[in-house]
Amino acid sequence: MFNYKFLFYAFFSIFIISCSGTNATTMEYRSATTAVRSERDLKKGEEYALKALYMPEHTNDARVAYFLAIEIYKPRRNWEKMNEMLDIATTRNPDQKLERPFRLDDGTIVTTIAESTTIYKEQIWMNLFNQTVELVDAERYNDAINKINLAKSVLKKTDNYITSCLLNIQINDMMAAKEDLDNAIKMAPNNVRVLEIAGDFAQNEEDFESAISFYKKAINLAEKKSVIIEKLIFIYVEKELYDDAIDLSTALIDENPDDPDIYFNVGIIYQRLASKLYDDSVSLWKEITQQEKPNEDDIQLTYVNLTKTLEMVRQALGYFMDSSMLEEEENSETEKAMDEMKRTRKTINDIYLDSIRQIAKENEVELN
Repeated sequence: MFNYKFLFYAFFSIFIISCSGTNATTMEYRSATTAVRSERDLKKGEEYALKALYMPEHTNDARVAYFLAIEIYKPRRNWEKMNEMLDIATTRNPDQKLERPFRLDDGTIVTTIAESTTIYKEQIWMNLFNQTVELVDAERYNDAINKINLAKSVLKKTDNYITSCLLNIQINDMMAAKEDLDNAIKMAPNNVRVLEIAGDFAQNEEDFESAISFYKKAINLAEKKSVIIEKLIFIYVEKELYDDAIDLSTALIDENPDDPDIYFNVGIIYQRLASKLYDDSVSLWKEITQQEKPNEDDIQLTYVNLTKTLEMVRQALGYFMDSSMLEEEENSETEKAMDEMKRTRKTINDIYLDSIRQIAKENEVELN
């Protein structure tokens, strides 16, 4: 005898399976779309759609989550919930056809959940990133960090980690900043801004060799090199690689002949050179003046160092004066630097050089 009972159960099972497919619908979902599209009632539409979202009939259906994202949360500018729903839609059925396909400006027709999600996630990210910038401008750094962390969950972009790194530095969370920087380097090892920040980080930790390496790589890749070159120059000065610092400074001025800040910064380099030589020279001069019979080599060395110091002072003063002439308004910092170099020049000439010449004469040392 034919088993009609078995046939009934088999048919019923097929019916249930088909109802849980992508073409299935429910009263809740229909009520949601009606509330939003006909009645313009987003609150009512959200309530029905959230009920429909986890119903068995929509298990493999991306439509409900996509509807919530685009027709409920997007108009409300609730980017976090919009992103969450797009993720659910993509997980359920990325290849599902859109109920409402749309055309891009270039004529491309977007027809699937996956294609649409890619476009909308870019919009979500841009809004979150712009909100982060606004919070930074308002100096609400902790709120900005929360916002950029949300942007990280939308799309993996180098800008997320650069911004987050700088914000964490701002609030002095160096561990989090280092983690962001490491992620940025992994994502974009040839990104000039990432390399510059890595150099800054290494310099701050006094890891000068790493800083030099990062800055050099950034300089080779950058179109605008001046700021990074200046940072490298100051590391060279810190490490007493003065010839390298001066060579880079000269090249920098050649590229930027009308920039007063560069002249001023080069002046600072020579000022630091002069300061170190000055301290060493004065220290040796004091030792000599306390000796009954100073060593000829010490006299010669003191004289040479003082003349070198004087030349560094003259160079520094020259660059400060060049900076002053290029500045559109009077700069008290530049004026102060010039005055300091003039005083140092006078002190070297009137006190120390005169003194060492007299000591050399008394000890029958010919200075050269």
